[in-house]
Amino acid sequence: MKEFLNKLIVSIQKCDSVIIMSHRYMDLDGFGAALGLYQIVKKYNESVSIIINKEEQDSAISKAMEKIDTPISFLTALDAEKRVTANTLLIILDVHKKEMLECPFLVDQTEHLVVIDHHIKGEHILDNVSYSYIKDNVSSTVEIIVDLLKLEEERIGSIISTIMLAGMYIDTNNFNIKTTANTYLAGAYLMQNGANNVVKQELFQEDKKNIIRRQKLLKNSHMVNKNMIVCVLDKNIYTGTDLAKIAEELLQFEEVEASFAIGYVEENTVGVSARSLGKINVEKIMKCLGGGGHKTDAAARMPNHSLNKCKDILLEILR
Repeated sequence: MKEFLNKLIVSIQKCDSVIIMSHRYMDLDGFGAALGLYQIVKKYNESVSIIINKEEQDSAISKAMEKIDTPISFLTALDAEKRVTANTLLIILDVHKKEMLECPFLVDQTEHLVVIDHHIKGEHILDNVSYSYIKDNVSSTVEIIVDLLKLEEERIGSIISTIMLAGMYIDTNNFNIKTTANTYLAGAYLMQNGANNVVKQELFQEDKKNIIRRQKLLKNSHMVNKNMIVCVLDKNIYTGTDLAKIAEELLQFEEVEASFAIGYVEENTVGVSARSLGKINVEKIMKCLGGGGHKTDAAARMPNHSLNKCKDILLEILR
């Protein structure tokens, strides 16, 4: 990691500007990692920004942005397109597939591209990357960034530490999966930097109606192969976060080792969110649907499919 950090610092210093980008429908892991990396980049290059899509923004990220108490430069996709040049360093976090990027067209506009990710390498990986740091045995991208911050001996503020800790909670299902000794050490570092568990919980709070609606949707679930459960939502459109939360709640049922939530995420596009306790590799299953992710946390999107068609395809794979 030290070698990677040294190489990254050289790139940051050589380039005219730095833009940090995550995947479309960015979650708290991607957002928290971006905020943490921003602190490192700012030391070596004042011209650094994070791409944000407020039109497709998770409610937790909206709350987090309201709490940020330090100057952070955020860019829209349009602003980023105007600013990026051949000598811009584009750092991609929490994803390594071009089609999943917030602004996939940007990768073709610069000669300097770096990827930091914790997902299992799949097909269609970016092919013009200068260098990368991809470790699929790490809990989250936030954990990787925390290790970089430690090497830099960088102190970060309470709010950013809190947001980063929230990102780790999301990707580890409250430190229940993908969690190692180093994951706890990363969490301890964030607590030492002022991470606030009360504020973290505020980011996760939801409207009462959303929680009740999700509980009702859980009734549409059924067991498959004695240890897997599938939940098919109604015909309303949901966010990827909605599907992820349902999949995570399904893991709480007895005897369930893996869970799958199926629902519309766009008109004519069905999303599938998968979670596992570790014995079943849901990344391989989602890969069969054109998606990917991690052994315990994966997803896929299926354009031009109905809910029932997606369910039938998934059940065929599971059986």
